Amino acid sequence: MASQVENIVPFEQLFSESTDHFLLPFQEIVKPDIVNGMHLTFELTDKLREEKISPVLRLARPEDAEEIVYVYLDIYKGTYPYKEMESVEGVREMIQSNEYEWLMFMDSEGTTVGCFTYQLDFEKRRGYMRGFNLKPYYQGKIDAVKACVGSMIGVWSTYHDRISMWYCENRTAHSKSQYIAQVCGIKPIAFFPCKDVFLNKVESDLMQIVYKKEAIKDQRCKETPRILPEIKSCYSYADNRYQLGDVIITSPRVRLNLREIVKLKHTLELEIEKENFGYESFTITFKHRDSYLKFLYTPQVQNFEKIEYHITRLEELFVFLQEFKRIAHEIGIRYYECFVSAYEPEHQKVFVDAGFIPRGYVPSWMYHPDTDEFEDHIVFNYFKGDIDKNIRLIDEGWDLLKVLDVLKR
Repeated sequence: MASQVENIVPFEQLFSESTDHFLLPFQEIVKPDIVNGMHLTFELTDKLREEKISPVLRLARPEDAEEIVYVYLDIYKGTYPYKEMESVEGVREMIQSNEYEWLMFMDSEGTTVGCFTYQLDFEKRRGYMRGFNLKPYYQGKIDAVKACVGSMIGVWSTYHDRISMWYCENRTAHSKSQYIAQVCGIKPIAFFPCKDVFLNKVESDLMQIVYKKEAIKDQRCKETPRILPEIKSCYSYADNRYQLGDVIITSPRVRLNLREIVKLKHTLELEIEKENFGYESFTITFKHRDSYLKFLYTPQVQNFEKIEYHITRLEELFVFLQEFKRIAHEIGIRYYECFVSAYEPEHQKVFVDAGFIPRGYVPSWMYHPDTDEFEDHIVFNYFKGDIDKNIRLIDEGWDLLKVLDVLKR
């Protein structure tokens, strides 16, 4: 066991450039054993950090499902919009699934003080972090920064060879979760205005992301991105951080065949599949064609997300988006989003013409196993309503909103 002096990690060594960089100071002093439990045997030196309880971390077990649901109910008083987190059976199924890792935070006496969820997508080499929660009684008593740092050490080490990027969507009613993510090198990259509803109030989200070094360097697609002038500021924000290199700014003239559009509109088909916890999956297709546009509807927050599409010509994308907007208007959707390739300016143009606004340039977002490369994507979204004037952001979040010209500080 290393001595206590050797277990000191200067706070300034955090705020890392990559997951590799983040893990480096802890390699000799922390055993990343999330299965049997991790005692965080290190101290973060910072004059401004208060003395708080250091939590013990371990993987959740099926029998922890009831306690996890209690954590969500204790914090959100039954208003949490993603109802699978308020279902003991739903949480238990996630704990037992290979697509999730759920961490429990315990005090020295074994009492649960909080939890944290990691959703794993090995095919896309992407991890999603959500629900960093501490029970209200323990907030301010437990070292939240240390709990988050320890979580990243445990999970990022475990999946270092299978997951190349980790991202989260942090609330903007306060900046605490944004700051804790920033400490671990998870930095702002895109803005989702009025996407969510927490405690019965509409909120915006700040997307933050961190990469393995090779994903943003060696494995990033060698093709030069081609983007619209409207996306240049988003690109510059990401380029300043990751030194992305050359980009082609282009204004393609999209000429659509009106006869083809009319023909396609008469062959539209819509399939809606009801899922657990109120979710609905929509799929729009054309008769006798393989093209599609899919998305997820979450009634509790009135949004459409997780849009995926496949087309063979631009007229199909145009008709898909027109039908998509018709459905959104009919249902009363407040917010929708799509990640669009940075190498398809004609697609970008169709989205812009349909009213989508670029609000983030995400390097190395989509993994292609056939080439072992990651392709850049642009976040396009649309929202109704007003952004909360009391929004809270870390400095880099304000920098992003200034670039996007969304809200004046």
